[in-house]
Amino acid sequence: MKEEFKQFVSSHPELIKFVNNGKMTWQKFYDMYSLYGTNKEAWSDYFTSDESKKKSASVQDIVDMIKKMDVDAVQKNITTINKALTLISSLLAKDEVNDVYTPRPLYKKFED
Repeated sequence: MKEEFKQFVSSHPELIKFVNNGKMTWQKFYDMYSLYGTNKEAWSDYFTSDESKKKSASVQDIVDMIKKMDVDAVQKNITTINKALTLISSLLAKDEVNDVYTPRPLYKKFED
């Protein structure tokens, strides 16, 4: 029963604020859980509505967000990122070229 209660609390972290505020105790929550289980009506005072949690952006919200976007600023940011990536890749390419190992010929000894 305790493990089930722990899982219930971890799936509803909004209960923590009631304990931190002093409005409820974990013992009272546990007693409620042992009496009512996961009955939504018993917990309705403590949970936020599922609709507000699962609110997803509609297509119109996405279209409005795209309309508000500053295309010039986005283009400048993309150009800046592209330049930075080009610079980094060119630096890495130079390091790879300098790290090429050339073996010493077998007939030569120390700096002959």
